[in-house]
Amino acid sequence: MDDPDLSARKHLAGSDPAFPARREEAWGRIVAALDGLLVPAGYTLAKTTWSRVTGAGKSAVHLQRNRYGWDVQIILRFVTPDGGLPDHADWPGGEDVTLAEFFERAETDPGTLAFVDVLDRPECLDLAVEILREQALPWFEALHQDLPPMM
Repeated sequence: MDDPDLSARKHLAGSDPAFPARREEAWGRIVAALDGLLVPAGYTLAKTTWSRVTGAGKSAVHLQRNRYGWDVQIILRFVTPDGGLPDHADWPGGEDVTLAEFFERAETDPGTLAFVDVLDRPECLDLAVEILREQALPWFEALHQDLPPMM
């Protein structure tokens, strides 16, 4: 669903000479929020990906910047020790999972964070962190526990 207000704010940001610095401020807030959640859960950060490795595989929370510089998307991945995708009833298929996958029907992906929104409406970042804490991390934990241990 298109957000005309967000489109207008992106347009205004595009002509704002302060936007590059504000974008980096928003990026810093996103990284700090995810770091505060994921590091205590056993994840380590390398570049733009937090990962955790167990005998069952590797889970990862990746920040993927939009090529146009307007937003970032939180991508979830799990890879088994043999490099494949989990053979698990809860795995939706494909390599990448978005936070929208945690809803039966999502109009937008709560894990796609517009930089202008992170600064102007910090509750959008709070929602993404809440979904990660309450749904994605327990889901990853189940994948780490349910898959057979590495021989």
